[in-house]
Amino acid sequence: MNRVDRARLQVAFSRGAAGYDSRAVAQATARDRVAALLERHVPSAGRILDVGAGTGALAARLLARRPALRIALADLATGMCQAALAAAPGAAVVRADAEALPFRDGSFHAVVSSSTFQWLTRLEPALAEARRTLEPGGTLVFALFAERTLRELRGSWLAVAGEAGAGRMHRFFLRDEIVEAVASAGLAPVEVEEEEIVERHADARAVLRAIRAIGAGNAVPGPAGGGLGGRRVTLAMLDRYDATHGDSRGVPATYHVVYAVARRP
Repeated sequence: MNRVDRARLQVAFSRGAAGYDSRAVAQATARDRVAALLERHVPSAGRILDVGAGTGALAARLLARRPALRIALADLATGMCQAALAAAPGAAVVRADAEALPFRDGSFHAVVSSSTFQWLTRLEPALAEARRTLEPGGTLVFALFAERTLRELRGSWLAVAGEAGAGRMHRFFLRDEIVEAVASAGLAPVEVEEEEIVERHADARAVLRAIRAIGAGNAVPGPAGGGLGGRRVTLAMLDRYDATHGDSRGVPATYHVVYAVARRP
């Protein structure tokens, strides 16, 4: 189970909405893959729900190809909802929690979600809500960042903070946990894939700036403004990151993405 401060996430992603699409590189790659999986598995879906829709970029892409598509967007962050309204004027946008969607049972042919479910405390409640809103035989397609995400940053943090510092890091779900949660929510797995997306940044400080700029900072409950554990330890972590992973190309930041397609029986 993850420890997640939902209120902090909501504020951070609202603030990051304006510059999100220009900075969220790995997220854009994952979103494109979700769109491709949707088109492959349910090309004729006429009613679609996007959970954690962010700026509405996925909806805008789908509507550009199929203007008659009926699509609803749900996101917890007010700023993201405002951005989505502008990006996808043909969509219905609601501010809502993934675990309490304001839609009737069986409303959609397909539900999609990209780069959202990693922020949940547990996967099962949101997956069960997705199942509830799907019609029988409907399809869920989602992507989330998994266990090896930001391994360079996390390894550098543990090297300077020790195991006691693990409690100040966000915990990403394991691939097996994701597969088990799909089945526990009453969904039938169709396909599970994974990949690593590696971004390059000038240095470790640039990595942190990029993460924070889109609202994806540390969501573990605790004092805000202290980084992962205070300025001194954070600076030591950044130095370790640069020394361990830096080269003439800068430093890598790895995102481990798990993609899943599942159906409501």
